[in-house]
Amino acid sequence: MGAIHVLDSAVADQIAAGEVVERPASVVKELIENALDAGARQVDVHVQGGGLERITVVDDGGGMAADDAVLCFSRHATSKLRVADDLRRLHTFGFRGEALAAIASVAKVTLTTRPSSTQAAHQVQVEGGRVTKVGEAGAPPGTRVDVDELFFNTPARKKFLKAARTEAGYIEDAVASGALSLPSVGFRLVVDGKTALDLPAAPEGAAPEHPLRVERAVGCLGKHVRPLLYPFVAAAELLTLAGHVVAPLETRRDLAGVHVSVNRRPVTDRGLVMAVRTAFRTLLEVGRQPIVALDVTIDPELVDVNVHPRKAEVRFADPRGVHGQIISLLSDFLARTPWLKSAPPARVFTLPSQATSAAFTPVTAPPAVSTWSRAAPMVAPGALGARGLPLPSAGTGSAASFSSLRVVGQVGGTYLVLDGPDGMVLIDQHAAHERVVFERLRARRSQEDAPSQPLLVPLQLELTSLELAALDDDAARALLERHGLVLEPFGPRTALIKALPPGLSAKRAELIARDALAELARQGSAGALDDRLDALCARLACHAAVRAGDTLSPDGVRALLRDLDAIDLGAHCPHGRPVVRTLRFHELAGWFDRR
Repeated sequence: MGAIHVLDSAVADQIAAGEVVERPASVVKELIENALDAGARQVDVHVQGGGLERITVVDDGGGMAADDAVLCFSRHATSKLRVADDLRRLHTFGFRGEALAAIASVAKVTLTTRPSSTQAAHQVQVEGGRVTKVGEAGAPPGTRVDVDELFFNTPARKKFLKAARTEAGYIEDAVASGALSLPSVGFRLVVDGKTALDLPAAPEGAAPEHPLRVERAVGCLGKHVRPLLYPFVAAAELLTLAGHVVAPLETRRDLAGVHVSVNRRPVTDRGLVMAVRTAFRTLLEVGRQPIVALDVTIDPELVDVNVHPRKAEVRFADPRGVHGQIISLLSDFLARTPWLKSAPPARVFTLPSQATSAAFTPVTAPPAVSTWSRAAPMVAPGALGARGLPLPSAGTGSAASFSSLRVVGQVGGTYLVLDGPDGMVLIDQHAAHERVVFERLRARRSQEDAPSQPLLVPLQLELTSLELAALDDDAARALLERHGLVLEPFGPRTALIKALPPGLSAKRAELIARDALAELARQGSAGALDDRLDALCARLACHAAVRAGDTLSPDGVRALLRDLDAIDLGAHCPHGRPVVRTLRFHELAGWFDRR
């Protein structure tokens, strides 16, 4: 017998299901797309047990006839296209004809559907890909799909899933992405009997500034972005870009806040995300990501959506032109936004000594000049590290130290300039201070009770499902408290911030808490303890460090240099960015052609 044989249909169906149904959120996405293609104006999603126990999607669309209700569970059965040329001008969400067949192969599915022209609904039950019952039922016009016991016949798949609340969070993200791309359709999500999203439909063709569209953006992106939300519409030769942009005063540490759709189809295309990030590049701190909800409208013949099993990515006929126009339109909008015109004045900070705190203290008035070379000591002879990195004395035993170098000044409110023995030394003040605070936070691990600063009035924080899942993890909360960040659940979707690590500003408490929870959610419960602790320390250090663009007082500069001397600096901050660079004298001479 030969080595090649045809797979059993059941095995083939489960392999196909693995490409389409990655987790419960994948099921919800596919069923929502089917509902939208059926002309639904309202889609309700009910979830139990993170979607593993039950997923129910109900729509008010056109429904199906009896024969179609059975046929739709066959592989490659679709009403969306008939010939290959139809792929060049798709106007539908689903088209592969794999979703229901794939879902039914790994779950127990009941389909109840009724066209408005009939009095009775048609019902089909499928278990593990096999039709078990066909009959009639009472139901309103539209379609209802119940998916029970997902992965009941593939238990190994469950091992790769996360806790029920975390999976529910992924489902909420999937519903929110669909809702942001289709504001003219109402969406409702109920998780374990509690309403997580309730988003009424806006009128067809409503502009981004329409109140219902604004409320939808706030409902999906978070109530905290409301004062920073800006409607956006702009057109170029190839495309129209429309939606909402959050002022870069509010950002995220991950890309979960970047929602982009193409012709109202939510996608996670890397090229589009990179175009959005490029437009924001001069407005964001290193490691921060923007928050946007944008739709790209383009001729369907110029985009291929048939390049990914889950239709998550697209391919453009002219990708460079599309990405360039998105960058141009978004950059022009960002350049004239009100938040830049009303930006607060630069702050001046004095860093305390290491013995007192890891915090920084703003001073009330800036110094008269930003150059302090006259008061600084002359350079002491000493060695420079490899690749032009000065070596601090405390960590390496080198004779040279940062505090012994002559301080020339500060440029761009960001970089400190020092006169070194072999060249000009440049220090990124945020990266340097971040490394200092990071080392102090790590040193506190040996303490039984981490120091913290209780808030006079606890702050209430609205959380997403994924953030709630992280907070529900006792081990995660213990990690936070180990570093002085005390959060407590308060109500079904909120938490109280009761204390912060020393040196962190209460004004940034919400951002600090969200970042910490996001970091813990990313690491997961199975993450190694040391890795989770280091990641958390890095996020807290980033928030505690003096910002790029802030001005350091002369005393603040000297305190930072002394702190750098006291640690084993290495070459980078906790996030991998260089802390210090040296431009050697012979390189400077080369610029001016001095031989």
